[in-house]
Amino acid sequence: MAGSHSLCVNCRYRTAAPSLFRRVATRTCTCPDDTRIPAVQRFEHLSNVCPGLLPVSGLLRHTDLGRYRTVCPDRAISCGTRELEVLTMLVSGPSNAEIADELGITQRTAATHITHLMQKLGTPTRTAAATCALDAGLLCVPLPGRVERYAELSIGRLVAAAAQDGTAPAVPRPRAPRSQRSPRELVVGAALPLSGTGSDDGREMVNGLRLAIEEINATGGVRGRRVRARVHDVEVTSSASVRTAFASLLGDGVDVLTSGYLSGQEIGHEMAAVAGVPYLHAATSGAMERMVRDDPARFSRIFQVCASDTEYAPRFVSFMTSLRDRGPWHPRADRLAMVVRNWHGVDFGIERARAVAAADGWELDVVPVVRAGGGDGWARAVAAAVRTPAAAVMIGSFFVDDAVQAVSALHELESSALPYAIYAPSVPSFRHRLGPLAEGVVWATTTGTYSDRTGRAFARRYTDRFGVVPGRSHAGLAYDRVQRIARAWSSCGDIADADGIAAHLRAEPYRGVNGTYNFDTPGQAALGVEDHGDPSLAQPQLIYQIQEGRQTIIRGGPFRTGDFRVPAHLA
Repeated sequence: MAGSHSLCVNCRYRTAAPSLFRRVATRTCTCPDDTRIPAVQRFEHLSNVCPGLLPVSGLLRHTDLGRYRTVCPDRAISCGTRELEVLTMLVSGPSNAEIADELGITQRTAATHITHLMQKLGTPTRTAAATCALDAGLLCVPLPGRVERYAELSIGRLVAAAAQDGTAPAVPRPRAPRSQRSPRELVVGAALPLSGTGSDDGREMVNGLRLAIEEINATGGVRGRRVRARVHDVEVTSSASVRTAFASLLGDGVDVLTSGYLSGQEIGHEMAAVAGVPYLHAATSGAMERMVRDDPARFSRIFQVCASDTEYAPRFVSFMTSLRDRGPWHPRADRLAMVVRNWHGVDFGIERARAVAAADGWELDVVPVVRAGGGDGWARAVAAAVRTPAAAVMIGSFFVDDAVQAVSALHELESSALPYAIYAPSVPSFRHRLGPLAEGVVWATTTGTYSDRTGRAFARRYTDRFGVVPGRSHAGLAYDRVQRIARAWSSCGDIADADGIAAHLRAEPYRGVNGTYNFDTPGQAALGVEDHGDPSLAQPQLIYQIQEGRQTIIRGGPFRTGDFRVPAHLA
């Protein structure tokens, strides 16, 4: 048969496990040379022409699965036990629902396994994957699923005959219907920095995730099903680490993916899109928002749980203008500086900030950081930024290490510039490491934990559970994300329906400890608003200042808790 690797060479069906079958037969085949026949139909045709023969080159016992590695076609692949079971079932042409029911997994997990098998085998369809399995003998015994599924296939008859001869293990009894089994746990997959860059923040994320899951399970779970976290460490600056983390989580069949901020964020988008799993990330990236907006069909299940970075630089300029024109502090310089770490997919809205600065009478300079990961890169960049007097310096990095180095450099230089950071001071270790030098630092975030009743109650529960006070951003964000997912699961008729879950996420705003999440936007990023917008339907960008060791919201509409104070060293 044209296009096949071993099916039609005088019908020589060989077995790679001779102890399993006592005879190897040879017979002339009269099958048509037609590659348009689907794999399952082609298999049936060969079974009818050559009854009793196995149209594959080998079979594997379950005891061999963990060691199995094969070539199909012309490429080395490695399959897990569950993947081989799914691949074996594919030759009989089942639906995802049938695979899920007979193997005791969810439809989403079944679809994920099929996607991974197609990628490993280099095949465009599940039918082609089944053909490859037949050609290379990439099938396992006992045959998975219902016995009846294979009864009319030559593979089923041969395995049954071998079992009667005592040369093969018996086909297992079918599993009980899903309705008779205990409901499977729902698994939240999380790629988070447990070590390396951003690990201080990673602990906040993990704790928020754990607290949400514990509270959900304490009230009965989601429709009687418990929720469990599957966390994989990721080095956020490494694309290879991102790919490894996502592959591991998807291979485990998680029901939803989550992550913080990643340098290789587009890798997460692509892998989640291929797997069809809902994915909620916190990249704060205008580039990722545009990626979803420009291809909504492909990325319809991907959501950014915070507004994008594109407002950071313009808001920095606007904030300084308000201080200069109406505030208690009047800077002596008419120049602003931004010291920026190059971070893939993030630009902070610098070009628009230049236009705002020109309109407001500021000179705006942007200084890149060279060798941001170590050495004196930040110190040298800060020194360059304030060589000419500046009213304020925006520290363009999400990482605590970077922000600590920048603020320390400003103090060492005895600069009169106001330090204005992005996000990093939300993490408690920022204040712990800087001590008194953190006093007066202003910082902004697109998603921050409010100081209202809801936010304070969350902070108390978090502190009671973990013995530490939560930060003001990602602890609450991770908590809200799981609660939002659980709400969608509870509301959808089919928890395994990823499209239904995504539709619910888009349609219904959710009020959490970090404000309102509204994903009804073209790029499916949480809707953000200016201070004069409607905070009941979106999240305003919050601006905090560290005052007497406490986080005070000095901009944020109705969620403001205090006013700007001139730092003592600038008074």
